[in-house]
Amino acid sequence: MKPIVLCSLVFVLPLLSNAKLVAHWTLEEGSGNLAGDVSGSGYDGTVIGGATWTSTDLPPVPGGTTSALEFDGIDDQIDIIGYQGISGTGDRSITAWIKTGVNSTALNKAIASWGANIGTQKWTFRVQNGSGVAGAIRIEANGGYFIGNTVVTDAQWHHVAVTWANDGTPDILDAKLYVDGVLDAEFGSLDVPPSASQSVAINTAVSADVRIGQDFQVSTNHNWDGLIDDVRIYDEALDANAIAAIALGGQPVTQFTASAEIVASGSPVTLSWEADPANESLSIDQEVGDVLGLDRITVNPTVDTTYTITGSLGGVSGQAQVTVLVNQAPVIETYTIIGSDEVIEGTTVTLFADVFGETSLTLNGEDVTGQDLMEVVAQQTTTYTLSATNSFGTSTAEVTIAVLAADSPDLAWVAEGLSEGLLEQWDPRTNTTSNSEITFINNTGGIVQTGTTNFAGVSSWINSPGFNLSSNPLDSWQDGLGDVVTKQDVSWEIVVRPGNYTGKHTLFNTGGNGDGTAFVLTDGILDFRVQTANNDDQRVIVSTDLSALGLATEFFHAVATVDVESAGPGKVSLYVNGQLVDSASSVGILDDWDGGDLAELGKGNNVPTSTAFAPDFFDGDIALFSYYEGRILDDSQIAGKFSDLSGSGADKVITDISYDSNEGQLRITFTSIPGRSYGLESSADLSANNWLEELDSELATGPETTVVVPGVTLPDPGRPKRFYRVINGIE
Repeated sequence: MKPIVLCSLVFVLPLLSNAKLVAHWTLEEGSGNLAGDVSGSGYDGTVIGGATWTSTDLPPVPGGTTSALEFDGIDDQIDIIGYQGISGTGDRSITAWIKTGVNSTALNKAIASWGANIGTQKWTFRVQNGSGVAGAIRIEANGGYFIGNTVVTDAQWHHVAVTWANDGTPDILDAKLYVDGVLDAEFGSLDVPPSASQSVAINTAVSADVRIGQDFQVSTNHNWDGLIDDVRIYDEALDANAIAAIALGGQPVTQFTASAEIVASGSPVTLSWEADPANESLSIDQEVGDVLGLDRITVNPTVDTTYTITGSLGGVSGQAQVTVLVNQAPVIETYTIIGSDEVIEGTTVTLFADVFGETSLTLNGEDVTGQDLMEVVAQQTTTYTLSATNSFGTSTAEVTIAVLAADSPDLAWVAEGLSEGLLEQWDPRTNTTSNSEITFINNTGGIVQTGTTNFAGVSSWINSPGFNLSSNPLDSWQDGLGDVVTKQDVSWEIVVRPGNYTGKHTLFNTGGNGDGTAFVLTDGILDFRVQTANNDDQRVIVSTDLSALGLATEFFHAVATVDVESAGPGKVSLYVNGQLVDSASSVGILDDWDGGDLAELGKGNNVPTSTAFAPDFFDGDIALFSYYEGRILDDSQIAGKFSDLSGSGADKVITDISYDSNEGQLRITFTSIPGRSYGLESSADLSANNWLEELDSELATGPETTVVVPGVTLPDPGRPKRFYRVINGIE
């Protein structure tokens, strides 16, 4: 059954007989420091900071109001001492009248808050200028958020509300937001999905007391600037009718339904409704007539018919409609994929359907009757056919989910195929994330060039790139994809040509010098660095000398992986040209890799470091940049990516190692370019300063070269592990 939309409402406040009001601050005192709770719970508040009362600038509260409280945005607030709000996973609703002191979408101001600033345990209702619509209302817990669509920071009075119900898997995405009595955001809604959201579990702490007009977790920069009136907390999730009643007053008609959506011609259909008993008139069109005093009636439509019920109360009318179709197959009004239609193998995808008049519903033959949200696990590219059936026929609709291999990136910027010349915006070739608008914007430079290279798979690149991330609306990974993903494992991939081995260059950075991540090239040393905090214990830097591996005029394939640990040391590894070149673990906790500052490609000075970082202009080239969310690529996947990209054009790739125990020799085979000289080094731990020379010069005569390392005993208790790499030899 489709939801009913009320077209107009009367302004008389009805009794919300099912609502559980646990706190209600009407702010009718008009003077003094008391904000009394009229719910009977005794949760009186104290006005602090010098907030002032007004009796002239008042909201249209149904039933009237005589005063509101004005906050200065600096230190004014109401503290509800001894009341910690709704805790744990309990259902809840907050409603309030608000008016900002200025007309601006740049505000981050709290309406009400409580809990603890720990993952999942905070509950803060505020206006915001971050992800999603700037100036909209936002409910947040530490690690996640849910944001509306309507700007309320316009210096006008607005009624705002948030409701949240525990559906068994408590998550902030279960919230609903309302503005001026109308639904403003609901997850899964096609009409009003949240403008931005990030999933996080809800388990609100019994900690900070409820505060009105202030966010308990910060000092003064989130204090409310403007007016607040009539604040309520309920310990249940109010429905849309109840929210509308609080915001707008009584409703002549609150529900109108039909017993069947599609029927045979002339078959009986029961129309039923809920209406205010104080209505002065109540009637249904289509020759039904006066129904005042009734709550149902039987009709016998012979053609498709829309019935409109109209009530009048206090001179204001309200209407609702319901449609009954005759002799028709079901109508599939909406069938869509929530999120991207391109996903990584094994991803769970949610499908949404709005179907009218079905008696049964199947998805690729499986019964899903009664469901509007359906989950599928995408293992291969598949077309999902929704079939809706009734006695008059079957209607179908299709969606296709394209499935990428398990080692495919979630975001991939690829230069191949781009037109030569200035690149104003570099859009990802692959994007499986929830943010379809994430992209790189040219800030200081970036020219697409083409030609032949040492990699068979690289014939286009971006020269002198200087790009800023744009992630709708802000500019870091955390802003674009949410705080949760930056607390997960991650892999990064870049294909870069240094151009020269002089100077200090930022190849990529995101997050800043608190939580942050970066690829940096200093002379010939490529390093990847990540930190959760700006100290040595929570920072890891892994590196290798590119000048020992190839010429500055050659492309290199680099992959960095970060194994995040929420309560302990994390591990970071760096691969170059398919081979592991360095790996290290943090001493302290490494549980986040992005603090929310600007992400940049080819430039940037806000990188993880203990000292100020002043990079030189990067005049090299980047051909590919990829991001793998929540995944650590393994050795074989990384080697495969390098092999696919480099083709026959790459040298110094070790393809085979064998051991002759009789001779005590290792035989190492690697790809080579005839006429070029190569060396060989070994290391016990991949430390940048711990590579030992095994061979200084071996002249290659073919596409593969085999060298012998004598005097090797395996197993060797003194060197239980050893790593080998091929470098440029002495010419």
